[in-house]
Amino acid sequence: MDIASLWGDRVKAFWNEAIRYLRLLGNSGFMFSLYALFLVGGSFYPSFIDWLPEAVPVSFLFAVLFTYLLTRCPLRTFLKEGDLVFLLPLENQLKGYFHKSVMYSFIMQSFSMTIVYLVLGPLFKNRVADDGLYLYVVLLFLLLINLWNYVSIWAEARIQEDAGRQKHAAARAVLNFAAAYLLFQHAALWFPLAVLLLMLFVYLFYYYPLLRRHLLKWEVLLKLEEKRLSVFYRFVQSFTDVPNIKGGIKRRKWLTVLTDRWLWRNTSVYRVLFGKGFIRYGEYLGMYVRLLLAGGLVMYAFPNDWFRVAAALLFLYMTSVQLRTLWHHLDTAMWPDLYPVSLQQKQTSFQEMVKILLLFQTVLLTIVYSLVASSLMPGLIVLGTGGLFCWFYPVLKKDKEMIQAR
Repeated sequence: MDIASLWGDRVKAFWNEAIRYLRLLGNSGFMFSLYALFLVGGSFYPSFIDWLPEAVPVSFLFAVLFTYLLTRCPLRTFLKEGDLVFLLPLENQLKGYFHKSVMYSFIMQSFSMTIVYLVLGPLFKNRVADDGLYLYVVLLFLLLINLWNYVSIWAEARIQEDAGRQKHAAARAVLNFAAAYLLFQHAALWFPLAVLLLMLFVYLFYYYPLLRRHLLKWEVLLKLEEKRLSVFYRFVQSFTDVPNIKGGIKRRKWLTVLTDRWLWRNTSVYRVLFGKGFIRYGEYLGMYVRLLLAGGLVMYAFPNDWFRVAAALLFLYMTSVQLRTLWHHLDTAMWPDLYPVSLQQKQTSFQEMVKILLLFQTVLLTIVYSLVASSLMPGLIVLGTGGLFCWFYPVLKKDKEMIQAR
């Protein structure tokens, strides 16, 4: 094994596979929906800025958004399960490998964060500071803060307990918010610079000694890597089969208590399995909530009622595409196939679950529309069209082929 070329080989292998999946996405109806959303959003962006009330705390919202982006720090190491056996003895020779991984993660996160920042640039210049130079000064500060977060999270990866890493993330979030808030409040530059110096002090006198005192936790790095891969492949699985997809389990006891009575109401074993899978497995619930919130925000931002209707139906369709992967949730488990239950019952339970989730989202989007719009008729169209879509979508030809293929 050539240690010097190992990192490059891993990255090349991942992107060769990822590009094949991205080509499928580029030819899909889902991507067309995103293109349409971006085009419509770009057309109404200036109108949205003029319409946005002065009372809206834009600087505070900017600070919250970039605090989240800076704190999350997705870390890619391209590790595999077998590395815990075969590469662990070579840890001392892999410093270059891990340094490249941290730098790669930092660059990718900086790229995505820069895109978000530049998209919000017109709003920044309208509400924060009408100064082109200051716009790029803030971006430079954000990238420096992002670098601090990545070198810090690399030290946090030496902590085995999830609770310990979460406490460190919360502490980083406080510093990130302080710096971001000062930047977006257009404070004198020495104030965010002071926070940046404090971050440097924290790294030199806390995080750097943490690197020296604790051994690298390979299990933690593998867990983080699998989490990042599962997010990407679960999204791709909406359009094509992805082998060996993995995801974490979150108990979410508070939500389980609310839904167990309905899930266990009859003898449908697959209703329970699909329901538990949606609530507890991976990112199904998170995806559902994020699309619901994004749909509500887009409807709030569009000044035209009919574009609000189009946005509601578009986000409903995007949710339905993502929920399609719920059918494959049980593919990696053998024991459900041992149940004396027909495939027809599995199909019925799957369709019922998707219908209920889409109908619930339709009702919530209709409520959002009623709060932000001035006309009643488009809201009724959202409710009626969304209801028909919820009822007929799970039995479209594409879904029948997917179901019958099993």
